[in-house]
Amino acid sequence: MAVNTAKRRAKNQAIFLSQKKFEPTLDQLDFTTSLSRALTYYSVNTGAKEQKMFTIDFFTKKEPKIAKQLKKLPDYKFTTFGSLCRLMSNEQTDLKQLSNVSPFFTNKLKELLEDAKKIVEQVEVEKLPTNVISIQQRMEEKAHDLAAEIDGAIDEFTQTKKSDFSTKNYLLSNEVAAPIAKRIAEFYVGQLEEIREAIQGDDEQLIEGYSNFTKRELKKFAEFLEGIIADCSQQVQTAKANRAPRKRKAQPPSKVVAKMKYMKEFADLNLKSIKPETIVGSSEVWVYNTKYRKVTVYKAINDVLTVKGTTIIGFDVKESKTQMLRKPDVFFKGLTLGKRPLNGAMKPLTTTVTVPNGRVNEECILLGAF
Repeated sequence: MAVNTAKRRAKNQAIFLSQKKFEPTLDQLDFTTSLSRALTYYSVNTGAKEQKMFTIDFFTKKEPKIAKQLKKLPDYKFTTFGSLCRLMSNEQTDLKQLSNVSPFFTNKLKELLEDAKKIVEQVEVEKLPTNVISIQQRMEEKAHDLAAEIDGAIDEFTQTKKSDFSTKNYLLSNEVAAPIAKRIAEFYVGQLEEIREAIQGDDEQLIEGYSNFTKRELKKFAEFLEGIIADCSQQVQTAKANRAPRKRKAQPPSKVVAKMKYMKEFADLNLKSIKPETIVGSSEVWVYNTKYRKVTVYKAINDVLTVKGTTIIGFDVKESKTQMLRKPDVFFKGLTLGKRPLNGAMKPLTTTVTVPNGRVNEECILLGAF
């Protein structure tokens, strides 16, 4: 599926470059709506390489010095910005008209020029060879390379309103490292928030921008993006769990949890923490945050949880969850802190379920490890 998506996207780009007469025109009577549709058109039919080309071509004619600076930046920096440059090159709009709608163009240009300046300063100050890039840059580029297939699946969804793409299988097959999986997830958070706002219907500009979607289709789109982000988060945990056995010498549990900070006793509810050593090697751990009144259950991916610093790792983000207790005294009254009683007590809760992050601090009671 991922290969077919990439081929189709390449075909769209080839058609676009050979048939420029089909490029969108803006309706001056309904500028905002037609602009949103034009940006969608360029998003579907062009890639990062074309977006950069649009930008360089525009500034080569208007401001050659700016064009020279922007050439230093990687292709992915020009998404959406390149489409606006193309519309101005085709005399569909100008900077003044765009500024009346949104300050995006001006702010983005400022950001790009600052990024280009940093690249020059880094070379001058550090005197690094031109072929050497930092670990952070390598990770960023790797994340964008891997995200290209996911972008293709999203493009497919915008056209067909469905997709069989499995982000989980894709990340597993490529053995994506935890930091890179985390960065990929961050790429789609903003788009998900935008769609959620469109579903709420309070922003007229977003409603027009997604007018080709029904409300039901928008909800499915949001679920699709939520699945991508959740699968990336799961890959973070899976990669960490798979990395743990590579240690040459297993440390004793007491040393593994030596830096863990937790509350030993909470008199208000008559709660006492278990020894943190029991977390290491367990398959299920329960934690109660006394400050925020939140109870969390961590369930292992491969039946083994462990600790790194003050964080529980190796948990399944889809099976683990956090919920706030409206009445902690009622929840814990007469409750046996065993695996079945705790799971049973959590089922009736109606508060919002969130994904835990694994961190434990001085305000947390370790209820049990099983």
